[in-house]
Amino acid sequence: MTKRTYVPSLLFLATRLCRLIARATPIITSTYPGNTALLAALAAANAACATLGEELSKVREYGD
Repeated sequence: MTKRTYVPSLLFLATRLCRLIARATPIITSTYPGNTALLAALAAANAACATLGEELSKVREYGD
């Protein structure tokens, strides 16, 4: 029996989350330009999201 890694589910969610963050970033940036903590968190989320998607893609195994 194979071990569940949840990689496919996480890859799907990371892709979807990246899309949502990318769509919302310009709106949030223009609406809250003075909130540096929020803008830093958005930048970090964008970077982490992209990296997570790339790394999960590398280990994704396709079965039968």
